[in-house]
Amino acid sequence: MPKGGVLIVSASTGTGHARAAEALRSAFLAEEPTTRVRHVDLLELAPAWVRATYGAGYELMATRAPWLWHQVYRRTDGEGWDRARWSPLADRLLFRGFRQLLLSEPWELCLCTHFLPCQLAAGKRGLPPFALSITDFTLHRYWVQPGVRRYFVATDSLANTLRDRVKGAAIEATGIPIARDFATPPPRARAKRSLGLEPSRPVALVMGGGLGLGITEMVAACLAGSPPGVQLLAICGRNASAAEELRSLGAPAERLRVLDYVSGVQNYIAAADVVVTKPGGLTCSEAIALGRPLLLTRPIPGQETGNTRALVSAGAALAAVGGREINGAIAQMFADDGLRRGLSAAARRIGRPNSARDVASVLRKDRQRVDLGIAS
Repeated sequence: MPKGGVLIVSASTGTGHARAAEALRSAFLAEEPTTRVRHVDLLELAPAWVRATYGAGYELMATRAPWLWHQVYRRTDGEGWDRARWSPLADRLLFRGFRQLLLSEPWELCLCTHFLPCQLAAGKRGLPPFALSITDFTLHRYWVQPGVRRYFVATDSLANTLRDRVKGAAIEATGIPIARDFATPPPRARAKRSLGLEPSRPVALVMGGGLGLGITEMVAACLAGSPPGVQLLAICGRNASAAEELRSLGAPAERLRVLDYVSGVQNYIAAADVVVTKPGGLTCSEAIALGRPLLLTRPIPGQETGNTRALVSAGAALAAVGGREINGAIAQMFADDGLRRGLSAAARRIGRPNSARDVASVLRKDRQRVDLGIAS
């Protein structure tokens, strides 16, 4: 086996890229306990003002000006390769730390859960091979990187789309990397009991992603549309003001439980009969890995709109725009057992509970082939 380590690089635009990277780090260590594996947030290596502009700037647009993000997304998308390149001066000034990290050790592999590291490495010699795990169910041109010859994607459909764009690259439909806990979830009744919920009553889990976007509207609509016996769990993430507003509604604790950022989210998803959420790639991957019916709403224009289309087309989700549609959709989902069963079956068909392990396994075999001098 080669002697070098594995470098995993994310970028903190939202929370999903880092969660995917941590899932991969854990999977590599489980596969190869003696291999050095390091996860680095690329933006932590950059000056503070770059972090504020690139990372916090995305969050600001997503929360305050989604129409602007939509324009950015649309105007930078297109067919073919990503041709965006950082100037040599910007590369040296802004991302010197990344270049130094790449050259600091004989890394066998740099595995990325965001396209930015691949953009920075494009056209440069003397670097380790790059692999890319795409963390959405849809494809933007920035993910199509000329220096990457190994890709991991969410679905077979996305793999076929990427093969048309990247001739000769190795592409695997492993799913978006999620924590290995999703491969061994507790039964629904046990998960409910562990959270202090009544096992005989249905549960709707409402999430707004790590930023808690739109969760107040989502919860209000679910309260109005779901039967009174449904237990609502609202996970607000970093949105403390939304959590405070929801607690001020005065709904009985047995009807609505409001939570901030939680660990062990797999137990909450395992307990749910329906998951109502923004269509972030990681959250949706976690839900379908457990076969949970999805109601998708409040997408960030661009990648999350694409995620919604992909999951609705696969039969694993319903989509709703605004409170009135959420109200009607949640009522329909709890009134129609057959609808929930159909959504659940479709979710299980495309869910990949062992996604991170499968990525690590493929790359371990790649590295063994290199060590043995076998052409890939």
